[in-house]
Amino acid sequence: MAVSRYAEWRPAAAPDRYVACLWVRETDGPRGHGQLIVPDGCVDLVWREERLELVGPDRGPRTVRTGGGETIAGVRLRPGAAGLLLGRAPVAEVCDRQVPLAEFHPDRADRLAERLARAGGPADAARVLDRFVSRLLPGYRPSSASLNQAGARLCGCGAKSYGRWYSPGA
Repeated sequence: MAVSRYAEWRPAAAPDRYVACLWVRETDGPRGHGQLIVPDGCVDLVWREERLELVGPDRGPRTVRTGGGETIAGVRLRPGAAGLLLGRAPVAEVCDRQVPLAEFHPDRADRLAERLARAGGPADAARVLDRFVSRLLPGYRPSSASLNQAGARLCGCGAKSYGRWYSPGA
């Protein structure tokens, strides 16, 4: 029988108005354990089996095969903050997909993978991802409209209502 442990915590380096959480999943047991993933409207940067991937928002539930002592570390961006990792590419390019980070950051992905390979464990790997995302912030200029529209779609309210309680500059 597979045992899966999951933990998440607030980012230390990247502002939590863009980053929802850092997280780690550890799975013991036979390879091929199915882990249900439910849609949350977020893009994650994931370190899994020595691969760096951008995991796009899912439009429906899916099962990911894990197991055999696998450890996964990630940083989850808030809805509307995908541009931090995607640049000018539309989020549709990663929707329902797992895409190598090198497709969006060819100059940075190898160096980040080297730092992650030296991490002292999964929680340390998540902190490395947090610092990486925080270093992208100086060039990031989100529009209030994109953040408000993303949040409005998730909460089921109008963008103006969402914008009253969320401000990207807050």
